[in-house]
Amino acid sequence: MKKTAKYSKACQILTFPHQQQEELYSELNRLGWYWQAGKKKWERDDTPAKEATKLIRIRVWAAKEMVEDAAELFVENAESNGLRLLEKSAPYPCRPPNQLESRVYLTFEDIHKTEES
Repeated sequence: MKKTAKYSKACQILTFPHQQQEELYSELNRLGWYWQAGKKKWERDDTPAKEATKLIRIRVWAAKEMVEDAAELFVENAESNGLRLLEKSAPYPCRPPNQLESRVYLTFEDIHKTEES
């Protein structure tokens, strides 16, 4: 395992048997700890959790000439599996050096979950 600052500081906070760094990070997250990359430190946040969104949000990122087709494939597949498309953004071009790529944002709701509510 790489001895990154994130990993070293995680080990100082929690002794937890793990085979991979991600296992330790997941356990810290479960306990309310979050890595603040800008500060290069783990911080605990005990803010009460809000109710989770009922929406499903997807970002489709691809070459700009194929991003809309790729997004449409996701929409067709999602709709055939019981999701309803609520919103589809226009393609957003990426900044350099990725200017040949674009992103499309999709928002769905599960029609089965909506009917249960």
